[in-house]
Amino acid sequence: MQIRRLNTLRGLAALIVLVGHYSNKARLWDALLGTRAPQLGVMLFFLLSAFLMTILYLEREPDRQTLRGYGAARIARVVPLYVAVVVLSWLGQQTGLPWLTPVLYAIPDIKSLISHLATLYGVQVLWTIPAELHFYLIFAALWWLRPRASWVMPVFCLIVLGTFASGHWPLGPKAPLLGFPIDLPLLRGLPYFTAGMLLGMLYNRWRAPERFRHHAFALALPMLLLLYPAILGKLTGWSYGQGPGPSPMWFLPLLLLAMSAIFFVLVFMVPDGNPVLENRVGDYLGKVSYSLYLLHFPILLLLAQAGLAKGVGGLALFLALTLLAAGASYRYFEFPMRRWIRALGQPARGPR
Repeated sequence: MQIRRLNTLRGLAALIVLVGHYSNKARLWDALLGTRAPQLGVMLFFLLSAFLMTILYLEREPDRQTLRGYGAARIARVVPLYVAVVVLSWLGQQTGLPWLTPVLYAIPDIKSLISHLATLYGVQVLWTIPAELHFYLIFAALWWLRPRASWVMPVFCLIVLGTFASGHWPLGPKAPLLGFPIDLPLLRGLPYFTAGMLLGMLYNRWRAPERFRHHAFALALPMLLLLYPAILGKLTGWSYGQGPGPSPMWFLPLLLLAMSAIFFVLVFMVPDGNPVLENRVGDYLGKVSYSLYLLHFPILLLLAQAGLAKGVGGLALFLALTLLAAGASYRYFEFPMRRWIRALGQPARGPR
């Protein structure tokens, strides 16, 4: 099953992160498009990921072969580039070169490296990848249990979203254990993954009648801008506050509801063939979105170190370089590795 507009939404999520981080670093328009706004892109990523897993797999029989293919596809999608970025960042940090270490992900020692590879921790934007991988395991368990105990998945969703809405969502460990940094970042994103699963289950069973669908619903897309902290503050004077954890935004039920509602409108209510949501640019950005996400941060740090992260021109240079790097990464590393790992997940053919 393919929903073409999800490519555009995935590419948009990556752009929200890229532009937001540049806005913060360069203080572009007084960080109007930054100021914690990149987290909105991550939230959209999490909703998308869970939605896709649900519509692609939940209605299939979770037998051994299907689960093996699922595991291979998920590993192929995420692990190779993540491991490459983590290991290369650590190796670069070991050189101690003053011009190199500041532009790499901050993985300074072997314990930090092990925590990253064990998916117990993630520095800077890397925290989202362990969260994604942990969700894949939870989804596989819920999927496997569904034919055996159909009540497990709805009870799981009720507990997660009920606890989140109550304001008692756990923060997770923050102190290192035996010197190994520990974060368990899945806790931060699990409510968004759960909402994405619910939307996927709804999509598997219901379609909006054609008479209710309209291209005007694509106007929900710019509504995302109203959730930007700096824009919201200027329009209403309201702030997301200084709540617990790395950002209070992750602990606001109303924000989860708003993101889910925008996602619902764009996916369920906009007719097929909408040129804003279904186009070649969106297809390409969605295809390279993972490389965009992982590679943009070192590129931004490099431009800032060179004094080039300034103004709109610097933003254009940053986006161009990141797109070039992401395109090369996807073509020469990410896609070949994905194809090879998926092939390993296929059942072996017997002798002819």
